[in-house]
Amino acid sequence: MPADAQRPDNAESVAIGKRVAQQHCGGCHAIEAGGASPNPRSPPFPLIAERYPGGNPAPVLIDGTVVRHPGMPEFSLIEHETDGLVAYIRRVSRLWKPAS
Repeated sequence: MPADAQRPDNAESVAIGKRVAQQHCGGCHAIEAGGASPNPRSPPFPLIAERYPGGNPAPVLIDGTVVRHPGMPEFSLIEHETDGLVAYIRRVSRLWKPAS
């Protein structure tokens, strides 16, 4: 993936990340820009990015694993999936503003 693979304006990465989110995350988290999470204890994706400096959740995904918490299933991602998931989470964040 290109150096900008985690950027929320990288359409290819965002598409990959959305597929990863649908497959692994949507059962518990709201993965779209709006709506409530199916599991009320799981934060919606727009809020996840806001928990990290610069709106970037990469620190918990960067090595291809997710920092787990009780009740979260274990899964691993390959590099382009990790980059895509970061880009997608950043894209649905309320902090993201498209370049004008």
